[in-house]
Amino acid sequence: MNTTTLPTQEKGWSQMSRDNYDLRDLVSDACDSFDEEWEEIKKGHYDSDEVMHEIADNAVPIYYYDIGQYAAHNSWLMTVKPDIHTDGSAHDQIQANIYCAVYDGLVEHMAEKEKEDE
Repeated sequence: MNTTTLPTQEKGWSQMSRDNYDLRDLVSDACDSFDEEWEEIKKGHYDSDEVMHEIADNAVPIYYYDIGQYAAHNSWLMTVKPDIHTDGSAHDQIQANIYCAVYDGLVEHMAEKEKEDE
């Protein structure tokens, strides 16, 4: 395993150094972030929908290389027309599909959390 720190990691740009471009990993990371806010959401301190949108937005890659890698590893990102940002460039549409996939995963995760708390 390579333990060398890349220049991008030193600057906090960890997304550019991903080894894996599987959307399930993005959704899983987003769910972990949501879990960190869950108690505050249950107390009514945060709006769950706003938290999910913020987490999904932060999960979307911003570098063209990463966007291309996600598209290469998840070809449907290039072929499905997203519900949002439909007039954007190809990169915009891929990002929109990633956003929607992460957000949908968070919605499912929240439903599971609510069932656990019943």
